[in-house]
Amino acid sequence: MGYQSTLKRFINRFNTNADGTMAVMWATALSAVVIAVGSAYDYSEVTTARVNSVATADMLALSAAVFIRDHNGATPSDNTEGFKHDTKYYLEDIGISIGTYGDSMATQRGEAGQLADREPPNFKIKYDYPENGMVTAYVYGQTRPAFMGIVGVDNIDFSASSTVSYETQDLKDPASIGLVLDNSGSMSFDDGNGTVRMTGLKTTVKSFMDEMEGVIASAVLEDQGRGENPSGENKYVRLNMLTYAVKSSWSSGSYEHITERAFDWSVIPDSTIDNMAASGGTNSSGAMARMNTRMGGEEDIHLSENGAEPLKYVVFMTDGQNNVTDYENCRAAMGHWHYLHWNSWTISHENKSNSDGWYRVWAREYDEWGQYWEEQTICDEISSYDAATISSCGDLKAQDVKIYSVGYALTINAKDSEWKRADVDRANALLLACSSGEEYFKNAENAQVLDLVFDSIGADILEDSIRIRY
Repeated sequence: MGYQSTLKRFINRFNTNADGTMAVMWATALSAVVIAVGSAYDYSEVTTARVNSVATADMLALSAAVFIRDHNGATPSDNTEGFKHDTKYYLEDIGISIGTYGDSMATQRGEAGQLADREPPNFKIKYDYPENGMVTAYVYGQTRPAFMGIVGVDNIDFSASSTVSYETQDLKDPASIGLVLDNSGSMSFDDGNGTVRMTGLKTTVKSFMDEMEGVIASAVLEDQGRGENPSGENKYVRLNMLTYAVKSSWSSGSYEHITERAFDWSVIPDSTIDNMAASGGTNSSGAMARMNTRMGGEEDIHLSENGAEPLKYVVFMTDGQNNVTDYENCRAAMGHWHYLHWNSWTISHENKSNSDGWYRVWAREYDEWGQYWEEQTICDEISSYDAATISSCGDLKAQDVKIYSVGYALTINAKDSEWKRADVDRANALLLACSSGEEYFKNAENAQVLDLVFDSIGADILEDSIRIRY
């Protein structure tokens, strides 16, 4: 009540004040707030424009680099061929918008204080060393602030540049690409978005093979453009696919179940992809060890066929952690003794030692599943399969193989148990350790994202000939 009375008296003083002091004070305070909030908004808009200008510069430089690559170092002679050297072009003329900068008729104050037309965002391409495949794109622009004009700031400049070179590799470089794919029983589960994981994987791999066919076709066309390879033979791209799971039989118990479509001068056929089936446990170590062996023989095969060492890639995908094979760090489990009835599954903390059907068990106090064990110790689960898989990944990377690791449907939500979180963490740790770096470790929450991830990997392989330099 005291606070409300004070506030009421303050408002009454403001309403009855005759000399305008309160009004001036409030107007000054509100102006400062408006300027601060408006400046933050303007800064956000300028930042967006600058980020977009960097991406635009990359795209323009890549486009120009592809032109001189395809024309043996020659630059465009007129605007119908491409972007001429050191010539100004406007982004709006090629359908690109990079932020809130207004249109071409937007105005700015001239030297005499008059309003003049403000130039829209533009760019230039400079072919500094076309013989080496080096191109630089420069993007320039201005944005009109929405609020900072209050304090006399009419325009804010932004710019970006990107240099691209393809001097070390091009599409004719041979490549060997291997897929190592989880076919365990959990691949029959829903991806969380209404698609069976295995169904999503099959669709994605088929799409990836279409992309690889495009890589092969591009390499063959380059050959034929130089008057070579008239038969259109694929001499550059070899593909392999390994699937893995853990199966069991009455005679031999658990065993690694690995299927392989060996390296060949063609994409993986749809029939092989359709034969994938979800069943059994998870153990990636044997499949990764076999991929390491297979990759070791690829250099000699490529040297024999095309006289060049291949680029090497492995795409490793799993939707869960490897099975547990051992335990470590065993310690006393928190809990207490109580009594459990074997028939009704009733729990009692009273002494029931003389009653039929009751027996004493140890309760883990923090166990959210309500299950109970007589053991009074708890251990960390470990998997020798993880260590063996990571070892093979290290051997592959020593062969200069780029490893892309993909976690499929490895997501958690607020209701997931601690053990589920631990399993996802362990699977992600394995994938990260196997990858060629953080940028090669991808998470695909569902089948739709899995398709996008494989598309991006295919694009990386295709564009390995063009390197962006910042």
